[in-house]
Amino acid sequence: MNAVVVRCFERAREEARVAERALAAGNDVGPLHGVPITVKEAVELEGLPFTNGSRLDAGRLGRVDAPAVGGLCAAGGIVLDKTNIPEFCCFYDADNEVYGTTSNPHDPARTPGGSSGGEAAALAMGMSALGVGSDLASSIRNPAARCGVFGHKPSRGLVSVAGHAGFGLPPAWQLFVTIGPMARTAADLELGLRCMAGAGLAPPEPGPFAVAVYEEDGLQPVAAACRGAVRRAARALAERGHHLEDAQPPSPGEARALFDTLVETELAHYVPGLTTGREDELSRNGRGMVTMLKTLRPDLGAYLDAGRRLNELQSEADEWMERRPIALCPVTPVPAPLAAEGIKTVDGEPTRPGGKMTLCTWPTAFGLPAVSVPAGRDETGMPLAVQI
Repeated sequence: MNAVVVRCFERAREEARVAERALAAGNDVGPLHGVPITVKEAVELEGLPFTNGSRLDAGRLGRVDAPAVGGLCAAGGIVLDKTNIPEFCCFYDADNEVYGTTSNPHDPARTPGGSSGGEAAALAMGMSALGVGSDLASSIRNPAARCGVFGHKPSRGLVSVAGHAGFGLPPAWQLFVTIGPMARTAADLELGLRCMAGAGLAPPEPGPFAVAVYEEDGLQPVAAACRGAVRRAARALAERGHHLEDAQPPSPGEARALFDTLVETELAHYVPGLTTGREDELSRNGRGMVTMLKTLRPDLGAYLDAGRRLNELQSEADEWMERRPIALCPVTPVPAPLAAEGIKTVDGEPTRPGGKMTLCTWPTAFGLPAVSVPAGRDETGMPLAVQI
């Protein structure tokens, strides 16, 4: 499937020998002692390739371990390898000119999602016990959904994003990017998050909870299979005593527009200067992005106004979540599509202009935690998921 693109097996074996000696000596060990983990290529590890999936940075090696990975290793985890991504972590396939294309383990003709697509595929195949992904616009959640594993976008600021590739992490990227765990069980996901955060998390609150349930955000159509997964999950929560309410979060369209303004302004400022004269080294998606960005003119006023308005909407979002501490919706508008084709129609209905992963934007825009949870399969056998 080409999920693993950087191997450090010999180093892992030596760390495993050290871990064995620690057990034999009766030393205190951490909660991940000896557990094999995999890490997204765009997350820095000392001495290992750190190209962000681009030939523009071919040969670049990490100088230090990203703090999020350091937390897992301090708990005893052992890094086996790094996993594939799209160029610049900016697309919904795991495909680039450095490492090639990753396929979905459930159907090699389909995409595993992006940008943490190699990580999701590796976990789905049982190649590691715990994974490190990252998420700006759904880059943990949509690959997890498309490969049938768990993926968590942490609350803003809970896990350090130092050591993540991305144009020096300008302000909007710092606001929206998170590094988080991916795993095959919910319990593993929680354990990974505790180790990555490096600080105590609040204990779970006892239920029952008020749960907002919505099948779409009004911005893109959503397939019947994805809607059905939400309704099945809602019934399961109701059977356990939670209080369900059909309710859509406020201002999803405006939040998405503000998100786009902030991110696209930064990309339009940084990317053309980095790629000028080297366009032939970019992937197909990378060339398309540069062409699009050259049509944009960074507008400082619009950029600042978007940041101000998003801050105003934050209180509206907080108030909505205070009344409904849990929200349940789809992760993606469709199950995994064919690789490199994107999402053009949904159950025969054409998609609308704008991002296709808008269901993931609202929690990102307001720094909320969001998790992709496996929720069965569609009639073709492809994984379905819900977002909480």
